[in-house]
Amino acid sequence: MLDAECISFARKVVEKAATAIGPVEKAEILPAEAYISEQFWEFEKHAIFSREWLCVGHANEVPSPGDHLPLTVLEEPVLLVRDDAGTVRVLSAICQHRGHPIFAGLAQRAADAPCLNAKTLVCPYHNWTYRLDGRLIGAPSMQETTPVAELRQNVRLAEIRSEIFHGLVFINFDAAAEPLAPRLAKLGRELATYPLADLVPTQILALTDLKWNWKLHHENALEPYHTDYVHKGFHTAVPSQLTRFYAFDPGDGQILRTTGLLAEDGDLFEAKGARRLPEIEGLTPEQRKRVLFVSIMPNVFAVVQPSSVTMTIVNPNSAGAISSRRINLYPKAAVSDPDFERISNEQFEHNKILIMQDQVTLIALQEAYRSRFTPRGKLARLETAIPQLNQWIVDRYRCALDRLDG
Repeated sequence: MLDAECISFARKVVEKAATAIGPVEKAEILPAEAYISEQFWEFEKHAIFSREWLCVGHANEVPSPGDHLPLTVLEEPVLLVRDDAGTVRVLSAICQHRGHPIFAGLAQRAADAPCLNAKTLVCPYHNWTYRLDGRLIGAPSMQETTPVAELRQNVRLAEIRSEIFHGLVFINFDAAAEPLAPRLAKLGRELATYPLADLVPTQILALTDLKWNWKLHHENALEPYHTDYVHKGFHTAVPSQLTRFYAFDPGDGQILRTTGLLAEDGDLFEAKGARRLPEIEGLTPEQRKRVLFVSIMPNVFAVVQPSSVTMTIVNPNSAGAISSRRINLYPKAAVSDPDFERISNEQFEHNKILIMQDQVTLIALQEAYRSRFTPRGKLARLETAIPQLNQWIVDRYRCALDRLDG
């Protein structure tokens, strides 16, 4: 529970945040405390991350029965699994014997490791064994205290509420949360002709201890104003002047913008700007000549191109640090191309340059928000998405304070 001091502090920050919403001509950025205060981060965990739908990955990261992928969401170890029946579900990875994580300690795996495949999940501490639906099936040397038959009836890994939206797997720690899909209706219309659910996950880039606030990640990704300067010479395939912002309405769970491709066969992650891999089938003429940038709040950002999708899952660790997992997805026709590995790796390396440019920029920005001279700022038209983002965030802040008052 939040203490009275934390709630009082949050209330003051939220009051100041009122000027961060509205038309871009009048809106400011959020107050600095919203980015740097650990006390406010505790409030955000309560107000947002314990109640909202959080993306954990793509269903095709566990393509076959028996596949399971260990992940961490807000310091909570979880497992994305496809069980024997082919059902995708998300389980707690905390063994129900004495609480050891199933994939930690001697079973620790790298954050960018691919999925495993097995018929069971085994805790490395005392070898308690579970099915992929979470049911306990084995517990060595327990017969003297609790018969295994009794344990099998009463013990299982907790299943976390989940939904799949066009192949993206989301979880929610709030059992009373409203369904996900209605709040993503605008994105759903965009994806009606874009087979995101059928794409194949390929390269993974997992990064830890990134020294910036989770909101800065979305702000930077959604606004194209910086791309002519921070990414000068590396972002020319998608020029900022071809950007269109979508309206943001009450209840929306996504912030959207599109930016046109300079050439119809362009690609943001190609060093020479020209697409070399097959494009995704079924796209509209408009979708074939632009890139969709979308934040699905609060923890995933996607770059949706005619030939691929790059999605970044953001996992906040504190007010000033996040971890991220970036997944590149391609159509099957591209993955089957004989030159796919070479071309996709070249695209990945080009993308890493953009990532590095953003990293050093966001680290500097986060550090500067501790300055006594940090401004609230005035925004440019190309930053139209920032007050939309702020509207989503401030609405959650206010709702949380109302609940706490109640």
